[in-house]
Amino acid sequence: MRAAAPGALLVLIMAQPNMATGMMPYYRHAWTLAPLLITAIFAAYLFALTPTLAVLGTPASRRDWWWRIGVGSAFAIAADAAMAVAHSPWPVVAARLCAGLSVGLVTGSLAGLILERQGERGRTAMAVATVLGSALGTLAAAVIAQYLPAPGVTVYLAHAALLAVVAAAVLADRAARPAGAARATVSTSVSREPRIAGYLSGIAAWVSAGLVVALLPSYGAELLGTKNLALLALPVTLYLTTAWLAQRLLPPDRLPAEPLAAQAMIIAGVVLAAAVSWLPSLTLLLCGGVVAGFGQGIAYRSGLRIVSAATPPDQHARAASRFAGVAYACAAVATLGFGAIATLGSMRDAVLAAAAVLVLVAAATAVVRRRATARAADSLPVQQISTTA
Repeated sequence: MRAAAPGALLVLIMAQPNMATGMMPYYRHAWTLAPLLITAIFAAYLFALTPTLAVLGTPASRRDWWWRIGVGSAFAIAADAAMAVAHSPWPVVAARLCAGLSVGLVTGSLAGLILERQGERGRTAMAVATVLGSALGTLAAAVIAQYLPAPGVTVYLAHAALLAVVAAAVLADRAARPAGAARATVSTSVSREPRIAGYLSGIAAWVSAGLVVALLPSYGAELLGTKNLALLALPVTLYLTTAWLAQRLLPPDRLPAEPLAAQAMIIAGVVLAAAVSWLPSLTLLLCGGVVAGFGQGIAYRSGLRIVSAATPPDQHARAASRFAGVAYACAAVATLGFGAIATLGSMRDAVLAAAAVLVLVAAATAVVRRRATARAADSLPVQQISTTA
């Protein structure tokens, strides 16, 4: 139980900002939201999250975890309350800001706690909890909004109550794991990857997530001519669920050049989604979500493992926060850009722009990895000479 509780809390924390995703077509229709305003609402979360991660989300020691977890959980409950009373975009913006503060405060601390209690498996567990929470939040809100009464209230009150219980359980158990029990081993292939490749992999993962979460439901509504919220949330849910399954089913380092292979899958999925504007088909849109989601899960896990590979155990929380902060900041800027393109042009233009951005990130990753390989090859003879001498 004590090993699972931090992961469960991270799932609930990550679910909160994604519950609005499943209901965004409803909000867009009720409040006549332009695509730019939709992406601004989404980006408000990321703009609150990024500085919080940078300033407060990097605890210097284990002792600093607990107040961050407590305050961050309180902000998530406040976000639920704001969403429950929202009758215009402005409470939603306030809720998104609270959600950003919440995730920013708890990410690093929960990462440290999960790694302490689960060891090397904790890297995958943290990535899994992130995408699983996002998927569950999206799907639960959409289903409740479509089929149950009080769509904008019930799901948020239930989430707030459950989150309060799990947060209390985590805060009540602060015992440290015995020294050495959580010692992690890192595969040689990951330790050889340049750290910047890890950051680029995380950026690709979250830029694609920003596109899918912020715009894909409205994109589907526009092209497929449906207002069914559960149906419109399905591509996003499949994207997030596939990202989770990819991390569970495909062991690390099974793909050659894993960061690049994952980004190639993301690009392929986005291209499939773009094709829906010429060939309107729910099946095609779902396929795009599945392919991009598989790449997102692997890219996020790969980036996190690369960035934290050479980090001492007591610095894992700080490394995880820095990694998340860079990825989220880039996702916020890119998502606002996609929203502006969709407002000035069309949803199709925004999706094509996202594909172009992701191709550039993949190209930068390839260049970084090639240069790192060349430097390693150049240094080998020098090492051999010095050893002989």
